[in-house]
Amino acid sequence: MAYDALSLRQAAGEVELNDETLANLVLWLTDPEYSAYVPEIEKEMAAGRWPGLRDAFYQSIPFGTGGRRGPRGVGPNRINARTIGESAAGLGQWALARWVAEGRRGQPSAVIARDTRVASDEYAICAAQILAALGFRVYLFPEPRSTPELSYAVLHLKAATGIMISASHNLPADNGFKAYSSDGGQLVPPFDREVMESVRAVGKEPLPVFDPDEHGSRIEAAPESVDAGYISAVTRCSLRPERDITLVYTPLHGVGDTAVLPALSALGYPRVHPVEAQMTHDGEFPNVHKHTPNPEFPGALNWAQALAMELDADLAIATDPDADRVGCAARRMTAGGPVWETLTGNQIGALLCWYVLDSRRELGLLRPDHLVLTTAVTSPLIGAIARDYGVGVIDDLLVGFKYVAAVLNSIDDPTRIAFAAEESHGYLSGAHARDKDGANAAVLLAECAAYLRSVDPDAGLHGLLRAIYRRYGYHRERLESPMAKGKAGADKVASLMSRLRSRPPAEIAGMRVRRITDRKSGRTIDLHGRPLLPTSPILDPLTGRALQPLRCANDDLLIFDLAGDGDHLDGATLAVRPSGTEPKCKFYLMGVKHMSEVVDDKQFDALQQEADRAVDSLWEALNELPEVRDFAEEAN
Repeated sequence: MAYDALSLRQAAGEVELNDETLANLVLWLTDPEYSAYVPEIEKEMAAGRWPGLRDAFYQSIPFGTGGRRGPRGVGPNRINARTIGESAAGLGQWALARWVAEGRRGQPSAVIARDTRVASDEYAICAAQILAALGFRVYLFPEPRSTPELSYAVLHLKAATGIMISASHNLPADNGFKAYSSDGGQLVPPFDREVMESVRAVGKEPLPVFDPDEHGSRIEAAPESVDAGYISAVTRCSLRPERDITLVYTPLHGVGDTAVLPALSALGYPRVHPVEAQMTHDGEFPNVHKHTPNPEFPGALNWAQALAMELDADLAIATDPDADRVGCAARRMTAGGPVWETLTGNQIGALLCWYVLDSRRELGLLRPDHLVLTTAVTSPLIGAIARDYGVGVIDDLLVGFKYVAAVLNSIDDPTRIAFAAEESHGYLSGAHARDKDGANAAVLLAECAAYLRSVDPDAGLHGLLRAIYRRYGYHRERLESPMAKGKAGADKVASLMSRLRSRPPAEIAGMRVRRITDRKSGRTIDLHGRPLLPTSPILDPLTGRALQPLRCANDDLLIFDLAGDGDHLDGATLAVRPSGTEPKCKFYLMGVKHMSEVVDDKQFDALQQEADRAVDSLWEALNELPEVRDFAEEAN
C-alpha cells in the first residue's frame, strides 16, 4: 500500500498531525529500513489510535538529562531496536571522529552494559553489533551490571565510549540509552548536541550492517577483572571499621545484587538480610509498590522496611534498577518507642557529607583542596556543612550528575572530590566512576549507621540529622512533579516556562522574590532596580580557574530567591525546570529556619513544624498562579 502525507492526514481525521509527524510516519511506512515495524503501525492506524501515533512520531526521542529514555514501542519517539541502533551508530561515529581528532592510535573500544528491564538484553546486543560493524572492539557484559560499573569499566579499559541500556527508575514500560564518552561520564554540552546531530543524520541512512563472520570476533565478554576491580574500588571508599549492625537490602528487582551485596560482603558486614521477593532480575518489578522502582518514593521501601521492623534491624537500604541511586529507611527512637521513617535524597546527602568530612578530618585525611559538589536544586545544607569543615564547595551545578563528572574530568587531581550529591538520591565519594554510585552510597550509609551505633545505640541516622539541623539550621525541601502526557504535555511544559519568564511573580506566599536566576539565558534578574547580571562561570574554589566545558552549559532552569517570611523561614528558594526525560515540570521548594538559639526539644519541634507548614504553603501559593494552576490541572 502506498502512503503519503496527504493520505495519512485524511486518515487521521480530526487528530491534527504536523509536518514532522507526517514525514516520520511516511518514512517508517515506506523505507525498507523500517519494514519490520510496518505491520504494527498499520495495526494502530486500523484501530484509529491516531493520538498515540502522533505522540510516537512527532519527534525523535531527545537526549535529556540522563540520555534517551521513554516507553518501548514503534516510532522515532519510542525506544525500540531501531532507535537504539540509531543511537549506537550516531554515538559510535562521533566517538570515532573524536578518537581520530585526538590523535589516538589503534582500534578503539567500547563497553556496553544493561540492567534488568524488559528487552535490555536485546538492545544491548543490537548496540554491540552496530559498534562492531563500525570497527570498535566491543566489551559486552553478558549479564546485567550497574551503571556506575559501566562508568568504571570505560575508565578501566580505556574505552572510547560506553553505553548503558537502562531507564533508571522509570516505570516497567520504559527503557533507555545512556551514552558515555571516553572520560567515563555522560555527555555534557556541547557533546550531547553533537551526538544528537550525529544520531539524526544516521536516521536518514541505512544502519551499519553486522556480519557475524566479519565482525563477530570484535565482540567479547567484559573481562572478569572489571567486576573485581569495581568492587575493590567501592570498598576503598570505606572510612571506618565499625560493622556491628543489622541491615536489610533490596535491589528492587534490579542489578544491585551484583554491586551492593558484594561490596558489603567484602567489607565484612555480618548481618545483611536481602528482601528475597525482590531479588529476582525482573523488568516488570512485580513486588514493588505500584511497580515503581524509584527509591525517591517511600513506597518503594515498603517491603524492606517491613523486614527491617520484623528483624529489629538498624537500617533498610534500596537501590534502583541500574543501582546508581540509593534510598533508605532508618529506625528513630521516640517516647512511644521506635518508629521507622524514610529519608529524602537531600537528608541522605547531608548525612553522608557530614560522615565523610568528619571521618576524614578525624583520620587526618581531610585536605584543604578537597571539594564537595552539589547541583543548584540540591539542599544548601550540604554546602553549609562543607564550608564549616573548610573545604571547597561548588553548589550551583546544573541538574544531572554528568556535571559532577565534568568537574571530576576538569581538575588535575580527581581525588580532590571528597563527596558529591544530588537531591534525586545520587552520591559519590570516590574517583573510581564518573557517575553516581548506589553501592558507594550504600557502603557509606551502612558504615555511618554502624559508627553511630557504636557511639550511641539510640541516636541513629535520625538523631544525627537532628544534630545537624541544630548546628546548620533546619532545612525543609519539597519536590512536586506534575506530569502531563505526550506532545500536548510537552507543549504545556514549554508554555509554563515561557510564562514564568515573561511574567515572573514579585511575591509568592507573602515572601518577596529578591532575584531570579535563569540558567537558560545565563542571566540573574534583580526585581528591585539593580541591573541584570550574568551568572558566574563555574570556578575551581582553589585556583579560581573556570572549569570547562561547564561554562558553555545551560539548562531550562529558573531559580527564584525568596526573602523569608519573618517568622517561620529565614529564606527560601524555588527552582522550576522541565524534566529531561518526561513531559513533566519539576518544582523544587527549599526553606531554612536557623535553630542556633534553640536548646529545648519541644521548641525545636514547634519551629520545625512551622517551617514545614511555611514550605507547604509556598506550594499552595504557587498553585494559585494562573500559569502553574493551568499546568497542574492539565497534569491531574
